[in-house]
Amino acid sequence: MDQAPAVSNNNASDDAKLSDAYRRIFKYLLPFTSYFLIAFFGFGLFAISQPGFAVLMEAFVRALDGEYVDGLYLIPTACIVIALMRGIGSYLGNYYMSKASANVVHTIRCELFGNIMSLPINFFDNNKSGRLVSLFTYNTNLMTSATTQALTTVVREGLTVIALFTYLFYQNSTLTLIFFLLGPPLALAISWMGKKIKKFGRGIQASVGELNHVTSESFGGIRLVKSSVGEKNARSRFADVSHLTKTLNIRLAKVSSVYTPMMQMMIVMAMALVMYIVLLSRGTMDPAELIAYVTAAALLPKPIRSLSAVHPQLLQAVVAAEEVFKHIDMEKEADTGVVDDVDISGDIEFRNVNFAYEGSEKNVLSDISFHANAGQTLALVGRSGGGKSTLVNTLPRFYDISSGEIVLDNLPLQRYRLAFLRKNIAIVSQQVTLFNDTIAANISYGIAGASQADIEEAAKAANADEFIRELDNSYQTLVGENGVLLSGGQRQRLAIARAILRDARILILDEATSALDNESEVKVQDALDRVMKNRTTIVIAHRLSTVEHADNILVLDDGRIIEQGNHTELMQANGLYSRMVQRDFAE
Repeated sequence: MDQAPAVSNNNASDDAKLSDAYRRIFKYLLPFTSYFLIAFFGFGLFAISQPGFAVLMEAFVRALDGEYVDGLYLIPTACIVIALMRGIGSYLGNYYMSKASANVVHTIRCELFGNIMSLPINFFDNNKSGRLVSLFTYNTNLMTSATTQALTTVVREGLTVIALFTYLFYQNSTLTLIFFLLGPPLALAISWMGKKIKKFGRGIQASVGELNHVTSESFGGIRLVKSSVGEKNARSRFADVSHLTKTLNIRLAKVSSVYTPMMQMMIVMAMALVMYIVLLSRGTMDPAELIAYVTAAALLPKPIRSLSAVHPQLLQAVVAAEEVFKHIDMEKEADTGVVDDVDISGDIEFRNVNFAYEGSEKNVLSDISFHANAGQTLALVGRSGGGKSTLVNTLPRFYDISSGEIVLDNLPLQRYRLAFLRKNIAIVSQQVTLFNDTIAANISYGIAGASQADIEEAAKAANADEFIRELDNSYQTLVGENGVLLSGGQRQRLAIARAILRDARILILDEATSALDNESEVKVQDALDRVMKNRTTIVIAHRLSTVEHADNILVLDDGRIIEQGNHTELMQANGLYSRMVQRDFAE
C-alpha cells in the first residue's frame, strides 16, 4: 500500500523532467526559426505529394474508362510535377532541418563546455574525466539524433499522416474513423515503452561514461600499465564495463524490436478492417474513388511506422539531454570579488586558516597562521600528506577555506576578482600540463598579446631556448599529448618559461624539481632562481639549497604548523626539520 504512491511520484517526477527537457530543447530551437520554417515548408510540399498520388490514381482509373480523352497528357505531367514536389520538398526539409539542428547542438555543446569549465575544482575532484567526456560524445550525439533524424521524421511523417488523413476524411469520413480505433492500444504501448527506455537509457549513459573513463585512464597511464605488466588487468577491467554496456544496449534493442512490429501489426489490422469494409461497400462507391481511397490508406502504414519507431529514439535523446542540462545548470564557481586591475606587491598573510574537503569533517589545515612579505621566499616542508599542496591551493582559491582569513596586500582574497587573482599567481608543479600544440603556444598559454620576442626571451630565462632551437621546427614544434615528446626537464623548463612570461607577482613551486635527474635539475633550478627574484615565492621543496635560502620555513605535520623560522633557527631547534634535513635532504 505504501509503495504505490512512491512509484506514482517517481513516474510523475520523470515525466516532469522529460517535459522540462523538451521545453529546454525548444528554447534552443527558437533562434533558428527561419531554418525551421523553410524546413516545414519543404516537408509540407512532401506531405501534399502523398495524397497527390491517390488523386492521380483516381484520374488514371477514370482515364481508363474513357474520361479525359482530350487531356491524357495531363496525367503523366501531373505525375512528374508530384515527383518534383516530393523531391524539392524533401531537399528543403532535410537540409534546413539538419542545418538548424547542427546549430542547436553546437550552441548546447559550447554552453555545456563553458559551464563545466566555470565549475569549482572540487567538482573535477569528484567527477571522472571520462564521464564528462561522454557528455560531449554520447549524450550530445543522442541529442543530435533528436534534433535531426527524430525531428525530421516527426515533422515530415507527421505532416504526411495529416495530409493523408485529411484526404481520407474528405473521401469517406465514416470509413476513416476506423483508424482511430488504434488510439487506446497505441497509448498503452507507448507508455510501456517509455518506462523501459528511460530505465535502460539512463543505465547506458552511466556505463558509457565509465567506459570512457576506463579507456582514457588506461591510455593516459599506459607507461605504468606496461611497466607493471598490467595489460591483462586493464583488458579485464575494460571488458567488464563494455559487457555491461553491451547488455544494456541489447535489452534496449529487445524492447525497441518488440515495439516496432507491434505498432506495424496494429496498423495492418486496421488496414485489413478498412479493406474488408471497402469490399463490402464496393457497390455503393465509385470504383475510381475506392481505388484512390485504398491507395491513400496504403500510404499510411509507412509514415505511421516511422513515427512509432522514432518515439524510443526521442526518449533516449531527451534522457541524454536531461544529463546535459543538469551540468549546464550547475552552480558556477562563486566570484564575489570586486577588486580588479590594481598593482599587486605580493604580501601574503594567513590568519587562523582552517580547511576541510567537502563532505569531510576532518580538517586538512588547522589554525594556519603566517606572514610572507612581498618578495620573500617561503618554503613548506613536512611529511607527505601534511597539507602542503592543499595550503598552496587555497591561495588561488582553488578551494575556499572553511574559516579564518587569507589576506593579500591587506585585502581578503575574496575581495579580488578570481580572474585577476589567478592572473597574478604563477604555478610550476611537478606534473606539468602541456597541450598538444606548438612550444610557442604552450609557453604563451593564457597570456594575451605575447609576441614571439617575448616568448623567446622567457625561454632564454628558463634555460629552454637552447634545446628548443635544436628541434626541427624550433618554437613551432608540436609537443605531443601532455608534452610526451619532451623530457621531464624540458617540460619543466617550458612551465618555468610560461611563469616568467606571465610575470606574476606570486610564484608557487610545487616540488618542481623532484622528478628530475641531476643534470636537468641543475638547469631547472638555475631557471627557478631567476624567476624567483623580486617575487613572493611559496615553494614545496625537497632540495636543501632551496630550503636553506628561504626567508621563512614552515614545517607542516597533519595539517598544522609545528615549526617556523629560517634554516639556522630550525636547525638549532633540533626538531622535525633538523631530522628531515639529516635524513631527506642529505646528499
